[in-house]
Amino acid sequence: MEDLASLFSRAETAFDSARYSRTYGVAGETFTVSSDQKGYLNAVDRAIWSHTPDTAVSTRIFVGVAGENDCPSIAWRAAQFEERQVEAFLAPTRYRMHYYHPLSYWQVFDKQTATGLQILNRADQYPPWDLGSPLRNFLQWQLASRDGALIHAGTLGVADKGVLLAGAGGSGKSGTVLSGIMAGLTTVGDDYVFVTPSSLRAYPLFETLKQDADGLARVGLTDHPAIPAKTNWQDKYQFYIHDLGLPDLPSSLSLKALLIPRITGQAQTGLYPVSAKEAFLALAPSGVTQIPGDRPLLYATAAEISRRLPCFRLDLGGDPDEVSSTIRQFIEGI
Repeated sequence: MEDLASLFSRAETAFDSARYSRTYGVAGETFTVSSDQKGYLNAVDRAIWSHTPDTAVSTRIFVGVAGENDCPSIAWRAAQFEERQVEAFLAPTRYRMHYYHPLSYWQVFDKQTATGLQILNRADQYPPWDLGSPLRNFLQWQLASRDGALIHAGTLGVADKGVLLAGAGGSGKSGTVLSGIMAGLTTVGDDYVFVTPSSLRAYPLFETLKQDADGLARVGLTDHPAIPAKTNWQDKYQFYIHDLGLPDLPSSLSLKALLIPRITGQAQTGLYPVSAKEAFLALAPSGVTQIPGDRPLLYATAAEISRRLPCFRLDLGGDPDEVSSTIRQFIEGI
C-alpha cells in the first residue's frame, strides 16, 4: 500500500501541470479528466454521455504517458500480473488496479480520494476497445459507492419506462437497440449502463454505437454522415448517438423488464418468459469479465436485477420496424 500511496503522491504534479482538462457529469457524479493528450480527450468527449451532475465534488483522473510531463511510471517487479490475485489482495483496501500487459497500460484508482491514474506506455497505445467506452473502469470504481454497478447491456424505452437487453455478442442486442432508436424509441446506452438495483433505474455512460455493415443496411444508415469510413477492431462501424440527429434522450430509465434477444430467422417477433437464472446467465458473465476490481459487486448486482425484473426471451423477427413496434407495445403494456 505504501508503493501505491507514493504513486499517487508523485502524480500530483502531473495533475497540476496538465495542459488540458475536461469535466463530465455521469450518473450524477462529476468526473474531471486532466491530460496532455488532447486527441484522447477529444475521443472521450465524443463517447461520454455527459449530463449536469448532482454534486460538485469531482473524481479526478489523469491520463498520461509514463515518464513524460510529470506522469509517473509503474515498475512491476513480479514475473507476471495475476489479475485475480491482485484483485483479491486489493479488495479490502482503498485501491483498485487494472493492467493490460500487451501495451503496458495501467489504470489505478484510490477510492478514498476519488483519484485515478491512466498511464500509457505511448500516446497511441491503449486497448482497442478503450475509445468505445473510455475510462470505463474508473466509472465503475467510483460509482460503486452509489448503490449500483455497471451492467453490460443495451436499453430501449418509451418515455420514462424501459427494458434491459442482455446477451452475448451476435445475439442481436446492438442491432435491436439501433433499430429501436431509429424507430423513435429512447435509450440510455447500447453497451454499458449504470444500474441501481434498489430503484431499478438505468443511467447512461456512453453514446457509442457499434454495428456491422448488414445491420446498418437494415435500418438505412449505410450512407449516413455519422458512419465512419473504416471499421473498428471488431470489424464494426463505431459511431455516436448524438451524430444521428435524434431528439434529446433521457437522463435515466425506470427498468420494467429484462429481455434476452435471439436471432431466429422467424418472420414475427415473439416474447417468452424465462427464469431468473437464465436471465442472470445472459446478463452477468460478459460484464463481470470485462470490468476488473469489483467482480463480487457486479455479480450481486446482476443477480438482483435478474430476480427483481420479469425476464423474457426476445425472438427477433426479420423486419426491424416490426421488432421495434413489438418492443414498444410491450413496454407500453407493462
